[in-house]
Amino acid sequence: MKTAKQILIIIVISVISGLAANAINPKGIPLILEKNIYALDTAKQKKTVDGFVNDPYDTTTKKNNNNMLGSTGKKNKEGFIEPENITVELAKNLFDRNALFVDARAKEEYDSVHVKGSINLPYEEFRSKGFNEKSESMKKYNKDGIIVVYCKGGKCEVSIDLAYEIARLGFNSVNIYRGGIAEWKEKGFPVQP
Repeated sequence: MKTAKQILIIIVISVISGLAANAINPKGIPLILEKNIYALDTAKQKKTVDGFVNDPYDTTTKKNNNNMLGSTGKKNKEGFIEPENITVELAKNLFDRNALFVDARAKEEYDSVHVKGSINLPYEEFRSKGFNEKSESMKKYNKDGIIVVYCKGGKCEVSIDLAYEIARLGFNSVNIYRGGIAEWKEKGFPVQP
């Protein structure tokens, strides 16, 4: 009996110590989420993420959205924030919140069918440009806005390559949707010819 009490006391002290350490740590893990960071702000009737209207063309807003997708927001050794892989569910959620969708496929493929409202930035053309030309072509987009890059899905990897190219230009919330247009169409999500 004495051993069971000692074990219980050790467990209680460990839990209390862990909670205390988490509470005083500035990077501590929140134990209770106050609100859903992906919820629509129904009071304002605007598409928002954590109180932020995601306007991919608003180059004046300087709010950092990295943490909403689980990113540390820390730059890698090359000096940019690495793109995150996302699921079809999160891609649709971000689509509903006005994320900028970027189709990495060739123009002919994009013209046949693409995610509704997406822009076409063919990877093969983009990678052949110099840094300044790439920067200039992306100047009209918000570096702190949410970007989702996709291609045809399956074994297509140009979305990964393009996402890294965009992130290297200083975009802070670049995401890779690997399911691509094939999975998007299969789910019945909005497309355009």
